Amino acid sequence: MAFKHILVVDDEANMRNTLAFILETANYMVSIAESGRKALQRVLEAEESNCPIDLIITDIVMPDMDGLELIDEIKRLNLELPILVVTAYGNKEMIKELSRRGCWDYLPKPFEEDELINRVAALLNT
Repeated sequence: MAFKHILVVDDEANMRNTLAFILETANYMVSIAESGRKALQRVLEAEESNCPIDLIITDIVMPDMDGLELIDEIKRLNLELPILVVTAYGNKEMIKELSRRGCWDYLPKPFEEDELINRVAALLNT
């Protein structure tokens, strides 16, 4: 069975590393990016390689290119990628905006490891 490839996007190193550790422990292949712009670059590189991204987990508030802009760019490129937003800045308006932009799911910080793994598994249909 091929490992599912998840891209974790967060400008905070601790959060990137924590998410990567949780996901790797659950047998996912993980790539990381510290901004939306870097994430877009990683997605395009992965598309050209033999290891495309299967899921993006992104924060919203980041410098350079935020999570909403990343979601817009993924859509603009016609990439059918499930996106899970993990953010401390969620509210009803943000959730509506994420849905409108095509985000598949949302998880507020702080979160439980099990909740993250369950959401990821559901998004990947595994």
